[in-house]
Parts: sequence; structure tokens; C-alpha cells
Amino acid sequence: MGSKFAWSRRTFLSALGAITGGLIAPRESDAAALGGKQKAPKHGVDGHPIVPITSGLGSTGDIYAELGVTPLVNINGTVTVIGGSVMKPEVMELIRRGNEHFVLIDELEVAAGKFIAKICKSPAGYTGLVTGGAAAAMVVGYSAMMTEDLEPRLKAIPDVTDFPRTEVIIQKSHRYAFDHQIRQTGAKLIEVETREGMIAAISPKTLAIHFTNILSDKGKVSGAETIEIAKAHNLYTFNDAAADVPPKERLWEYPAQGWDMVTFSGGKDIRGPQASGLLIGKEELIHWSLLNMSPQEDRIGRCCKVGKETIFGFLKALELFVNSDLDADLKIFDERARVITDAIKKFGVTALPREFNREALGNVTPRYSWQIDPSKMKITGHEVMQKLADTRPLGIGSMGAGASGMRGRDPNAPPGGEHHEEHRSQRDPNSFGFAVWQLKDGEDKMIAERLVEIFKEASKPTK
Repeated sequence: MGSKFAWSRRTFLSALGAITGGLIAPRESDAAALGGKQKAPKHGVDGHPIVPITSGLGSTGDIYAELGVTPLVNINGTVTVIGGSVMKPEVMELIRRGNEHFVLIDELEVAAGKFIAKICKSPAGYTGLVTGGAAAAMVVGYSAMMTEDLEPRLKAIPDVTDFPRTEVIIQKSHRYAFDHQIRQTGAKLIEVETREGMIAAISPKTLAIHFTNILSDKGKVSGAETIEIAKAHNLYTFNDAAADVPPKERLWEYPAQGWDMVTFSGGKDIRGPQASGLLIGKEELIHWSLLNMSPQEDRIGRCCKVGKETIFGFLKALELFVNSDLDADLKIFDERARVITDAIKKFGVTALPREFNREALGNVTPRYSWQIDPSKMKITGHEVMQKLADTRPLGIGSMGAGASGMRGRDPNAPPGGEHHEEHRSQRDPNSFGFAVWQLKDGEDKMIAERLVEIFKEASKPTK
């Protein structure tokens, strides 16, 4: 594109170096520079030293360009299609330290579960499990309910023909893309709509009742009623709350409500490794879940592998999240938005009130919006967002999950019916907005500079 945008690949790499430079400096050298006592090096502890890459992949300092893909500035929020979130330096350091030694993964998982239970204030008799994402937690969690610790079942699943209980009740309004993970275990979903229908659907084959937390307000049976019904009929309960922190208090409030299992994503607001998840549940169920996943072999969850590095990285991210101050973070986000507002107000573009409901569900992050004066600008909000996404060498946000073309085709669709129209918000066409909480230092200024360029091009001549 014929852009004069000043954020070049070189400045991008310079900023990247400034951000990451502190992560690769030797710790002993840092201590000496600060006047501290330098410790003797511990041979054989760090494994391989951190060294610069001088040849092959990574030698230019820009691995994205080397592979021919466009890195993005995240203004969309914690969505999987663009990588979830960016981990903090402390998390990256724990990932590195997790690579220092070999360890029995099962032993590490059990110890990690105790650590999780402690910092998440889990009820007595509950523990945690680090999984390969919240979807993986559903696979191993539901498998655990059906297999228990019985070796023949552990090997047979998802062939559950001879299993005694294989039906999972779910409210029709709680059906969603991720109930595929329940079905892949061989379990059968039984749809209901009301409390009476839920009770009537219970049979000797019923295993559990599933609750989709993000759809809490869509169903006719509340979470508390679901737990009550399940306990009265000796059924398990599973609450998928993958995208529902913050607030962080839900990490301990939901298990305390009495759910047998609750899952949260590790790669969203917790800012752990993208391929990590958290399953909190009763100790016996968590034990059976671990029996159903890697490192065990001949298991349905062998593909849900979690490495030692991911476990350590997730634990640090969880610790930082639990100890975070949301009000302090909001002040930082407001300041980032103010940088953008101050840069574009000369074009008659005005800031709208920040949108943020702490108690909402589903990838809740503060959203900042701006209003375009159509008498001064010949551009819509949608066009602004598209131009941001088209920015190079770094794209600023993405225009949707379907942007990469990863959609299947429907062989039964009528001619021309396979075209998927992009979902567009019903917001004012003269406004645009995005999240700023995932921005790294300096990226607010980068966005401001790009918007200035966009609005200069879109300005209507004065009469």
C-alpha cells in the first residue's frame, strides 16, 4: 500500500529488542551491574545457554517476515484465532526454567494441582489440573466421569457401548461450538429447555449435566438449580467458564458453588501459554482426568499433551493474575486510549465513554470507541478498522475469524450459498472501537500515528 506510515519493520524490531532484551541477559551479570554479589555459575542447571541465533530461522531477528506471515497488534481481545494473549516476561522466564530439567509429568501435574488449589482458594477436597486448553479440559473431564480409573474403559473410550452412564443433559440454549468436545468422548447430549424437562430427562444412563457459563442468561435453569438437581439425582456437573475471568474471584467462587468440575482458559485474560487451560474439580475426578490424558498412552487425551514448560508458565501466569489489581490496570488502559484520543481529536473524532461491565460474561475486556463526524470525514468506522487491519508491516487487529479462509464447505448448500458474510456489529456506522489491554509499550502511539494518517486521507476539504 502507498502508505507513509512511519512504523517500519526496523522500528518494530528495535521496539521488540527493547522489550525482550532484559529476558535474555544473564542473571549473574545483572546482579553485578546493580552492585550485587555475583554468584558462581551453577554448571548443569540451565541446560543449554541462551545464545543469539546467527544462522537459519531467526537469524534476521524477524521470524514472521522469514516465514512470510504478518504479525498483528492485538486490538481484538483475547481470541484464539490471533493467538490469545501475550505472556508477561515472568511467565516466559518460568517457561525457560521449566526446560532446565526432565521431570515425571504426572508428578509435576499433581504438584501443580495443589499449587492451583491453594492460590485459587479451592474448597476442601478439590484440586487443579493444567490442560491443553479449556477444550482439552472438557475432553479429559467428561472422559473421567465415564471411565473412572478402570483400565478397560480407559482404553475403549470413545467406544462407550458397554459403559453404564453416557448421557449428558444440556439446555438447548446452552448448545455451542465447544459441546463438540463432549460428543467426541462418545457421550450423547440430551437437550432440555426447562427445569421440569431437565428432571424428566434423567434416566439410568444419565452421567452429568453440562452448564455453559457464557450462556447463563440464555437458559431457563440457573447454575444453582442445575447443581441442586444434579446432587439430588447423583449426577456430575461441569461448568465451562473458559472465557469468564476477569473478575479473578470467579476462580474460587464457581468451585465453591458446588460444581464437580469447572474449566477456565489459560491463554486468555490469565495470560498463560495459549495452549493451556485450567480444570478445577474434586480430587478423584481430577485423578481420573489425568489418567485419560498425556503422558499416559492409549488414552483419548494423549493428544491433549501438556509439556513441563507450559505447566510452569501457566502457574506463574495464574499467580500474577490472582495478585493483579484490575483498577490499576484500568488506569493504564485509559491512558493508552487517551494517547489515541489526543492524536485524532483535531480531525473532529471524539472519544465515547469506555465500555466495561465487570460482571459480564465472555472475553470481557474494556472497549474504547470514537465517533467520526461525517461532515468532516468521508470514511466509516468499518473502513477505519479495515485500514488498520491492512496496515503493514504490522497489521493492527484482524477483521474476523474467517479472514484466513479456514471454513469448511457445505456440499448441500444451494449455488452461491457457501459464501459466508462477515458478521458486522450493529453499531453506529460512524463510530469505531477496540480493546487496548493487550497492547505492548509504544503500540498505543503506533495506532495513534496510523489513525492520523488515515484521517488525513479521509478529511473533507473545507469550504
